[in-house]
Amino acid sequence: MQEVTGTIRPIWIVGAGAVGLHLAARLAAVRPVTVVARGPRAELLAAEGFALTGAEERPARVPVVEVTRPWTPPAEAIVLVAVKATQLAETLEQVAPRLAPGQVVGLCQNGLGVAALARRHAAAARLVRVACWLGAHLAGPAAVRVAGVFRLELAADDPAVSSDLSELQAALMAAGYPVDRAPAIAACEWRKSLWNLAVSGACALMDEPNGAILDSPPLHALARDLLAEARAVAAAEGVALADEDLERVFVSTRSTRANVNAMLQDLRRGATTEMPFLNAEVARLAALHGLAAPTHAAIARLVAHRERRSAPAAP
Repeated sequence: MQEVTGTIRPIWIVGAGAVGLHLAARLAAVRPVTVVARGPRAELLAAEGFALTGAEERPARVPVVEVTRPWTPPAEAIVLVAVKATQLAETLEQVAPRLAPGQVVGLCQNGLGVAALARRHAAAARLVRVACWLGAHLAGPAAVRVAGVFRLELAADDPAVSSDLSELQAALMAAGYPVDRAPAIAACEWRKSLWNLAVSGACALMDEPNGAILDSPPLHALARDLLAEARAVAAAEGVALADEDLERVFVSTRSTRANVNAMLQDLRRGATTEMPFLNAEVARLAALHGLAAPTHAAIARLVAHRERRSAPAAP
């Protein structure tokens, strides 16, 4: 790995899921890193560290603070928020009062409309989008199993953040990530969301690993329909998606074919899914533009039904 030269800005990572811990493990080799975690896991991670396993073997130990306790990142720190989209509003309500005016905040969530949501809850922050094409899942409280690392993509709409974006890109590349830049946050969100739009809901409904969309002709055709509808809605939103963007969905799925995606994991444990930021959002935007996205609407309704059925019974 390369070493980052010049002034070393610390990186704080809010969220200790698979993405947050993967970023922490790699970035800690080139930058001072602090993780903000929730509940008893914060104490566990602080005391014992954590490890990447599978396709990448790496033990790691970084400073960890619990989110509800007093903490304030240095004003020069880059803060990466790596919680699920469904947890973003609540997390930013806790984080925003601790940020310096104009602090750089990177959003690492899946989904559409994430940046717009963040602007409402952290108006004083300078936002950048960090899209992570990363095959990984938690294999225990302090372990992340890695299937593959494909690339990261960064974007910002504020020209004043350009130098910060370049510095973050340099740090991520020094940590071993392939990193591209998108022309705008909207393009970044759509490109990253394509995989989730085509794979997550369909495989979750069938209770199948990701490879089902490659191995099952009906599911493969369904994924193609979902991508075609998404492309039309993105165009109406001013984002042009290339054939390469769509085909990348199937390329990355080949390397994660045995993985159980996060939406299916959520359904299996009765947790809330990110569906409102995925197919449901495509269906909503389609209606706003007078377009039809019936496949996305159907996937969203079916996942919502399964989510209600799998939710824990009220006491």
